[in-house]
Amino acid sequence: MIKLSQERNKSLLAAHGWSAVFLGLLLYAVILTGVASVFAEELGDWSSPLAEEVKDPFPAGTDRMLRELAGSIDPQYHEEMFVFPRAGDRLYAFFHKHEMDEDGKPRERGVAAEFNPITQTLIEKREGTDEEVDAGDRANALGDFMVELHVRLHLPNPWGLLLTGMLGLAMLVAAITGFVVHRHLIKELFTLRRHKDKLLAARDTHVIAGTWNLPFAFILAFTGSYFSFGSAFGIPAVAMVVFGGDQDKMIETVVGNPPKEDKTPAAMGDLDRMIADVRGRSDAKLNFITVQHWGRADALVTMFMQYPEGKLIGPTYVYGGATGKFRYAKPSLGLQPSTGGALFELMGPLHFGNFAGVFSKAAWFALGFAGAYVTLTGLTLWTLRRREERGWQQLARATVWVGYGLPLALVAAAYGYFPLRAAGEMVHGPMMAAFLLVAALSAAAAWGIRSLTQARRILLGATGAALLLLPALRLLTGGVGWPQAFGAGLHTVLALDIAFALGGALCIASALRRPLAPVISSTPDELDEAVEA
Repeated sequence: MIKLSQERNKSLLAAHGWSAVFLGLLLYAVILTGVASVFAEELGDWSSPLAEEVKDPFPAGTDRMLRELAGSIDPQYHEEMFVFPRAGDRLYAFFHKHEMDEDGKPRERGVAAEFNPITQTLIEKREGTDEEVDAGDRANALGDFMVELHVRLHLPNPWGLLLTGMLGLAMLVAAITGFVVHRHLIKELFTLRRHKDKLLAARDTHVIAGTWNLPFAFILAFTGSYFSFGSAFGIPAVAMVVFGGDQDKMIETVVGNPPKEDKTPAAMGDLDRMIADVRGRSDAKLNFITVQHWGRADALVTMFMQYPEGKLIGPTYVYGGATGKFRYAKPSLGLQPSTGGALFELMGPLHFGNFAGVFSKAAWFALGFAGAYVTLTGLTLWTLRRREERGWQQLARATVWVGYGLPLALVAAAYGYFPLRAAGEMVHGPMMAAFLLVAALSAAAAWGIRSLTQARRILLGATGAALLLLPALRLLTGGVGWPQAFGAGLHTVLALDIAFALGGALCIASALRRPLAPVISSTPDELDEAVEA
């Protein structure tokens, strides 16, 4: 046992607490952006729909569209191609080759194109590295912004993945220890002392939400850490040890689909017939297609299906690219079903919540929101109980800034997106600028307003107003109106407009629940009101 003076022990405990709050705020940011990312696909459909609903993103004529694109680009990009539906069910294809960048890291370079599946016409074509191609993608930019912030906090690789992986582990530890320390777990599931002291009521609400959320928090933390650490370190480490650093060769071998090399030129088989054949083999919807070695005798076409109804694992089918004939069905990993392969396939649906369409996504959204609420209320209770100390007063303000300023900054990204997209300009830079500007203004409010309650209400009210005005902003920048959206079957546009309006109204109602009376942030009333929120 190390003997420390009382003063040194107090300093170490303070540093320990401060670091815990800092980690908690980062974790809250990852959870909140994850909540927004659950509906990233729907955000793309809402922010950038086509003129009418797409009944089939892989219609008859897909072969012609891809064949014409392949004939118009440099053959060096025929090494690999993937195609799948994106925002508004545009058909997105990327012909590319694999190369190493200046730092020796693998990257892709090629030509990306977007097609309208209804008119079967080319919408846009871009050439460059995968990062350059993504930077020019306006249709999917809003949803991608949320996903990128959640996955790596917009930090460069591998540091962003490393940080989110560590936060996932912290959440995993919190879920496990939370299960252990709640000795009266069943009782705490239903204990809410609404007519008692406000602090006790706030504590009960926090515990109830956290207790019900424990299993979900464990699932999210485990799968999130797996994806972060697997991408940042797992794949490169295995590739370095076993495959001499060749990650593409490793993936081909692990996936169980390594074609025998035959560079003999050969015409591609009819993709439309392959699509029709795979639909006859499975009642699941086609989700994703990859083609290895387009225009060669050893070309392979792999069809990835969505999850069949009632299942968490989707089938995969492989065709000979040159012949167009069915070769075999396989799991995602390897050629034969295995326990490891099944566990790997479960990671995606359990983390993203997309296994039952919008219903499972809504459940994941609600559970993720509860996780964010638990994190924020826990940090609020922890910091305000120690508000007499100067350092903890600053952490309490940081909690208000991140807790209520981050949602406002996320909404602000849409205000940087729509005007620039309507003007045909690049949107990623303006979105980030709007996000950072509003984050800075939120910090000014959190530290500039004496009352934390008032600062919280102002930020919450501003978030509500921004959400309420989002449908109007979308419409004013060239978005489709409600009558046209209803007639064209664009139900996502209608649903998200209503959801944003309702969310905005709820935020404003919460901000106005009590009069904005000036409150000194160090009084007991401030603690009561802050934790009650």
